Amino acid sequence: MPFKIQHLQWLGGILAAAACLALGGMSLRSNLADHERYRHGGEQLARYNAVLVAANAVSAERGPANSAMGGADGDRAALAAALAAKRADTDRKIAGVEALFAGERAAAAEVQHLQAELHLRLGQGRAAVDAVISTPPGQRVGNDVAFAIEMMFAAADAAIALRDQLGRAVVADTPQIAAHVVLNNVAGRMREDAGRLGSYVVMLLTSDGSLRERFEANIAETQTRLQDMRRFLGGFAGALFKGGEVDAVVGTVNQVYFGEALPYARAVASLQPAAAPDAATFTRAYVPGMRPVENLRELIAERSQTTIDQLRDQASRFVLASLLLTLVVIIALAVIGIAFRDGLFLPLITARQQIIAIAHGDLTGPPVMAHVSAEVRGMFEGLDLLRAQQRRRVELEEEQRRLTEQLRHLSRTDMLTGLLNRRAVNELALDSLASADAEARAVGVLLFDIDHFKAINDSQGHAAGDAVLAAIGRHLAPELDATAPFARYGGEEFIVLLTDTTDALAMALAERLRRALSRLSVPGAPRMVVTASFGVAVRLPDADQTWEQLVATADQRLYRAKRSGRNRTCGPDTPALAVPADTAMTLRAASGGG
Repeated sequence: MPFKIQHLQWLGGILAAAACLALGGMSLRSNLADHERYRHGGEQLARYNAVLVAANAVSAERGPANSAMGGADGDRAALAAALAAKRADTDRKIAGVEALFAGERAAAAEVQHLQAELHLRLGQGRAAVDAVISTPPGQRVGNDVAFAIEMMFAAADAAIALRDQLGRAVVADTPQIAAHVVLNNVAGRMREDAGRLGSYVVMLLTSDGSLRERFEANIAETQTRLQDMRRFLGGFAGALFKGGEVDAVVGTVNQVYFGEALPYARAVASLQPAAAPDAATFTRAYVPGMRPVENLRELIAERSQTTIDQLRDQASRFVLASLLLTLVVIIALAVIGIAFRDGLFLPLITARQQIIAIAHGDLTGPPVMAHVSAEVRGMFEGLDLLRAQQRRRVELEEEQRRLTEQLRHLSRTDMLTGLLNRRAVNELALDSLASADAEARAVGVLLFDIDHFKAINDSQGHAAGDAVLAAIGRHLAPELDATAPFARYGGEEFIVLLTDTTDALAMALAERLRRALSRLSVPGAPRMVVTASFGVAVRLPDADQTWEQLVATADQRLYRAKRSGRNRTCGPDTPALAVPADTAMTLRAASGGG
């Protein structure tokens, strides 16, 4: 039975379709699992954030409690109202957490125990605070204030224990958000310790001094923890959350809290009782500095939730992409199976692509196709020959272009000075006049002629004259910018074309060139003084004046400069001599070219 490539093609197509279906199914299943994980992780992270908010509320309750315990009689009502509002907010957040984790509480005795412990410690702390507040300010004992604050510490510790227990449950259920849980945990702990350090200072301010060393040690220990957490968040938060927003808030925490609020607390703690502020004053000054710490915790929580949501959305897109790609591949295989009739299809496509590439100038050799028939191999050998011929043609065209460019450059360049020649500047001038009229700009001409140049040639030889001309090109060209073409116009005569100029600007440039020329140093003749006479003409926009007429006007004024004593500039405002315009060039030539 003869070998048929078409049968092999159909068999390959069926196998490829089966493989695509298998891979597509595996990819779809994996992406669906990722989507479900990230969806569930987002819900878990949102619940855990509610726990963080509740724990933070327990910690933040110490602020108004400290103010109420350290405030004066006149502030008692306002401070009590602020404390009551804060307690109500804390209770609402704790109740919200209990509702969110109702299923976990029913299944975990440890969580139930921690919940009961939190309510117990919070009630004891509030009772201790209320006992201090109910005592008139003058009769309050510092150790009672310290005891009340420590009882609120115990409530905060109970909230932290509940937070950690529920956090472990979240991580165990959704391990992929463990890093976010840890960062949120550390940020919440930083907020707690920042408030706790302030409370230690309040305890020190309201105590009788017997426990001062203990409170100072607590402050130092808390500061050490804060610095450790600062370094941790500074190193890892920005790495986990891209974009710089978290780094910016970390910088604000460093500046406002660690750079201002924390040093202020340490400074107050170091003061003697007589010089120290009261607890309420300190609290009012210190608490605003903690706000960036709370902002950092909120931002990390927000970015964590956003990250998980983005991963969930990405997984959704991957699910859709898996479906679409699998469908597209199956359809493509079916189309190819119908269209791929024999073993010449792929080689012909390849040959077509190579021909198109050659037509577009891509003459790089393609990879050699293996396992092709002798006829197909001969076709590709023909394409290789065509590429070689095209490469040679391109090389010849490039060589021709280079020679043409060289000839063009030579035809537009004065060989002695390296400047543009008369032909080149005339071509540029016609374009400049046309564009100047279109854009309502003036065009100017500086025409100058070397004074006594014939005498230089006669006395020192034509080589010296050539050296002068070459030196002028080198010396004056740097004085002009790229928008002012500079050319040797003939013999010892040079011309500068100015665009978008005025009479005053053109005269000023001519004077600058004339003065620069007087400083010219000619190789081989350092004492030779070279001067020139300048004629300046400016053509206003839409003036009825050709390029030749503009140059003739400049030439008349150049001759006027010669007649006025040489080494000077004559322009539109220079008084005219009684010489007919059409005889100016003839008279200058008769004077000996200088």
